[in-house]
Amino acid sequence: MTIRLEQPKDYREVENLTREAFWNVYRPGCTEHYVLNQYRNNPAFIPELDFVMEEDGKIIGHVMYSKAEIILDDGTSYPAWTFGPISIHPDYKRKGYGLKLLNHSLEAAKNMGIGVLCMEGKIGFYKHAGFDLASKLNIHYHAEPRESEVPYFLAQELIPGYLNGIEGTYCPPKGYMVADENPEDFEAYEATFPHKEKAFNDEQLPQMCQSCGMPLNEKVLGTNADGSKNYDYCIYCYKDGAFTGDFTMEEMIDFCSQFVDQFNKDAGQNFTKDEYKNLLRSYYPVLKRWRLPADKLPHAASPLKQQLVDEVNALNIPGMPKIDNLFIVQGEYINKEYDINGNKVKLFDDNANYWGTQVPKQGAEERFFGVACDEKTIVVSEYGKDCADLELVMIKRR
Repeated sequence: MTIRLEQPKDYREVENLTREAFWNVYRPGCTEHYVLNQYRNNPAFIPELDFVMEEDGKIIGHVMYSKAEIILDDGTSYPAWTFGPISIHPDYKRKGYGLKLLNHSLEAAKNMGIGVLCMEGKIGFYKHAGFDLASKLNIHYHAEPRESEVPYFLAQELIPGYLNGIEGTYCPPKGYMVADENPEDFEAYEATFPHKEKAFNDEQLPQMCQSCGMPLNEKVLGTNADGSKNYDYCIYCYKDGAFTGDFTMEEMIDFCSQFVDQFNKDAGQNFTKDEYKNLLRSYYPVLKRWRLPADKLPHAASPLKQQLVDEVNALNIPGMPKIDNLFIVQGEYINKEYDINGNKVKLFDDNANYWGTQVPKQGAEERFFGVACDEKTIVVSEYGKDCADLELVMIKRR
């Protein structure tokens, strides 16, 4: 087994190795191979710490390092570094090769005067190389609330005392987001490799919709223009290759804040609506949708949706404000029982998707109107908090 610096002739082989090593590990599919492809020309890239590992003449491992920074509480920048992707071919995992490659590179980094390393990974592995939760060193993660103890954000001082008691927020190198910032270029690059199926598994990091932040699973995935699954967005935000609603980040925050009670129930919290809005304001800027320039966003353009908005407003239901948007909602979440002529009746298909929204009833405290529509029907309901006292207001056949 030998460890040496990467050479240009190795590039494609190493990128394919990286893809094989990361596929479906931290998320469905992976982007690490594209990060590597683009990062070698980044000024933050450190060629002296760009290592490959060989066994019997075959490249089985790779690691790269980069400059980064910690933004201190006073706004100034403090030098930091990171590494990754670090890749071991699947045939050689769990045999000690990864730790050997990592330790070799850490020693080289220390000899270069690198003081602290911050990275994202599984502590079960990286603790063997001296890493611990970054929060223990008062380094916060840019994509999580400051008070969070983020289990996958790790750090290690290579030079004892380098941090000297500072406190700040880690900012990963900009080039690590290249796949999100250039989705079309990434898809074109990914198409040069053999097809592999994306999938969720229990070992992955939590996956969140990159528009609204809700947890993702196979059941709620959005869809691309060709009908295939989209692993970045939920079906409520993204359908048929476009966002289901055109609105600003603040409008999305305002819409999602109405579900604060459900969030408190699921998370064991007790946020007020305003506190929850502030939480979303700190979180949403790191999501893919809100980091993309406006000209790169696939905007929703559904003639049916606009027709439905106009038809709902034309109903002129007393106490119901005009609506200006509709969102994708899944049938099982709105398929409540109505009491109609003494019978318990459900009006929706659990497995279907509908255009819907919720608006407060004018002049009534904690009463709401719910709208759900499809090509054939518009349903308007009225209810209280947590859908209490559900009443059917109107069914209109189109």
